Amino acid sequence: MNLVYRNPKLKKAVIALHGWTGNKNSLQPIAKVLNIQNTEWFFPEGPYRASIGGFSWYDGNEKSGWTWDKSFNILSDLVTDLIFQGFPRKYIFLLGFSQGACFCMDFMIRQNFSIGGIIPIAGFIRYKKSFNRRSNSNSKKTPVLLIHGEKDGTINPDESKKSFEMFKSNGYKVQLHLLENGHKISIQAGSIIEKFMFA
Repeated sequence: MNLVYRNPKLKKAVIALHGWTGNKNSLQPIAKVLNIQNTEWFFPEGPYRASIGGFSWYDGNEKSGWTWDKSFNILSDLVTDLIFQGFPRKYIFLLGFSQGACFCMDFMIRQNFSIGGIIPIAGFIRYKKSFNRRSNSNSKKTPVLLIHGEKDGTINPDESKKSFEMFKSNGYKVQLHLLENGHKISIQAGSIIEKFMFA
């Protein structure tokens, strides 16, 4: 991936993870609409082909099982590269929508370090039963901002309520915002995200 850096010491970095069947271009219009100041956006692409087109962060199915090693490698390499380029970990944020939200939670709890925060939007914790066991204590200083539309007909907003309770009970600093929209990232989310990042 070719990364362009513009004075990273003055900016936060957001790694934006698209949803199922999305691609590296899916969230670029959202980033422009949200218009969060002093922020550099990065748009990786899921390494697996989705069955109906586009890309996915997970490969497999419920019967045969799921794999995500390639996705973990992409994110690990990108975080490492951002640090090397001058972004402190506390200035790096993961934002994910739908499946991307699931993956950013899945990825972060397993890390041996913390970052500025994760922002899962309209997602869910895929492996609830093993969440406690998989949570690395060194990741627990990562703040969590959960956002979900109350009218979401694709992923029930109750999933983010469950995620809130699971993060909270595991010692993460977490907040949940339910907005009046469906399965999308609303403009209203912009001010909430900006406040979270620059608190």
